[in-house]
Amino acid sequence: MSDFRGHIAYNADALTEQDQARAGAPFLGAGLSKPRVWRDACASLALAQRIVTAEDRVELQPVADAAGRVVLFDGYLFDPAALIADLGLRPRTPDSEVTAAWLARYGFDALHRLQGDFACALWDPSDRRLHLFVAPMALRTIYWHARPAGVWFATTLSALHQFPGVPQQLDPLQLALQFTAAVGDPADTLYKDIRLVAPGCHVIAGPAGVQERTFWRLDPSRRVQLKSPEAYVEAARALLDQAVRRSLRAATTPGVTLSGGLDSAAVAASAARILAPQSLPTYTVEPPPGRTLAERGGWYDRERPYVDALAARYPNLQPHFCHSDDPASIELDPTAFFVAGGRPVINANHIGWFDPAYRTAQGNGHNVLLTGQSGNLTLSYSGMRGLGDLARAGRIDQLIRLLPGAARYRQNTLWGTLKGEVLLPALPAKLGAALWRWRHGDAAPSTKYAAIRSDFAAQVGLDAALAAQGEDGLALYGSDSRKLIVHHLGAQRVRMIETIRAVRAYYGLELRDPLADPDLTEFCLAIPRDQYLLGGVQRSLARRVLADRLPEAVLAERGFGRQNPEWFTRITAQRESFAAEIERLAQVPLAAELLDLPRLKQLLDTWPEDAAAAETRRFELAQLLPRAVQTGRFIRWSERGNH
Repeated sequence: MSDFRGHIAYNADALTEQDQARAGAPFLGAGLSKPRVWRDACASLALAQRIVTAEDRVELQPVADAAGRVVLFDGYLFDPAALIADLGLRPRTPDSEVTAAWLARYGFDALHRLQGDFACALWDPSDRRLHLFVAPMALRTIYWHARPAGVWFATTLSALHQFPGVPQQLDPLQLALQFTAAVGDPADTLYKDIRLVAPGCHVIAGPAGVQERTFWRLDPSRRVQLKSPEAYVEAARALLDQAVRRSLRAATTPGVTLSGGLDSAAVAASAARILAPQSLPTYTVEPPPGRTLAERGGWYDRERPYVDALAARYPNLQPHFCHSDDPASIELDPTAFFVAGGRPVINANHIGWFDPAYRTAQGNGHNVLLTGQSGNLTLSYSGMRGLGDLARAGRIDQLIRLLPGAARYRQNTLWGTLKGEVLLPALPAKLGAALWRWRHGDAAPSTKYAAIRSDFAAQVGLDAALAAQGEDGLALYGSDSRKLIVHHLGAQRVRMIETIRAVRAYYGLELRDPLADPDLTEFCLAIPRDQYLLGGVQRSLARRVLADRLPEAVLAERGFGRQNPEWFTRITAQRESFAAEIERLAQVPLAAELLDLPRLKQLLDTWPEDAAAAETRRFELAQLLPRAVQTGRFIRWSERGNH
């Protein structure tokens, strides 16, 4: 779609020539056109187009409506034809103009009704107010910085920092939070005095100040009750097809990142049915041919048999299998990623593993890729934590009925399942935290799984910041499955969206997540928990919903597909660069204060002999180590002035 940025000075004499000039500077993301600029006495606004939908070809943003209000729009509406008919607009009116006309008629109080995956800015010169808002569950963000004299905003941090008036000082507390994958206020960013507009939120900035409000959020108290298990299946199927159909809106056929799991297979199969006989390319990452891999119980390493089974059922699927023997450039030197997105990514080795698929999709002319990213929290939720919901609600009859089958299905003991899914999560928060510390030593939950110095965490107030948000670092241990899902699809997902936004800037690929569609998500959150465990079968809802479109090989698989199963070979190829980087980071004050560099050196000094020996240390070598190095590289890059 597009990237945009702007600067509003509430008094004309506060609009500096530098900020005016930089508004129209080239954007740093891939695949963007030369910016178009709109200016008046107080505002300087710019947008660079990326062609994603057919209507993007006729977009002429920034666009002013009849009342002189100027709109900047990034994304797409789910059903523009219906809105165009309702508003009496000409056929195939660009989404930016549809949105401007819709807001003129219905106003900002009705934002929850405007469905799509978009971010939007509206400048109203008549009352000197700027509106920034992002659609519910959208994979979009808007960053902003405000001072009494005015406000600066952009769709990426890199675009925002092109304004000389925007500070670039890292916030140590936010750096610690994001490094440990914890979330305080999701609107906070890595930089001091820069916030973001999260999905379902609306920011209003004007001479009187800034107001932040939420116009939509997932409601864990909402319930949907239908007459029968078959009714839930029918409703979920309709919502799945609707979600996939919405995500297919593009100028050229999207691709699909496809694995052997239920999530991406659901998206690919549904899209293939909708598009048939039109071809649908899919992209699957797999280990190099002939590569010997260390075994891991309950997991499978190669997706090809499942993809082949799906392709046999849908002749219009065009599978592409991708791999790489070497680490991707984002893993070895992520400078270009930092420049494009303005932020680090804590799972660089994960994105590096996907890099061959992204590059192949680029080469095939795609600018949109569909994923099954959120399926585990929506359609294909396992249902296991729902056992705790039944216990809390006093539905012991249902718990007794479902527990034995659930335990057998995962080949676990009855006691182990009861303890892990019902009893431990039900402990009071303080008792649960005490038990956790007894089992894991003195390390706080927020730092146990990150190479962060405990004195730095205490100095910046990491645990206090989490406590202020009602978070103790043990979010996964709660017994209320709906609240856990809301946390991960809400606050926690914002950090994932920031990463996806940076990936989009780096590769020029728009990732879409149909399984996070707001209508589908609300339904999956509200239905009874036993629908996910009927017959003791985990992911029962997904398996029943997808029975009409997936082969038995995919439906019946109980194991989990391993992403990056050749991780040890790929991480070993980076060992020397990690060692060199750790030495450099010792000379970077903020990195040396934040990172536990001795712990990182010890990891390198005690390197396993082979993949089998490394498997027991998978987390610390495949996640903790590269996450720390990537964070350090970002700090070093940032302190050089973000060049």
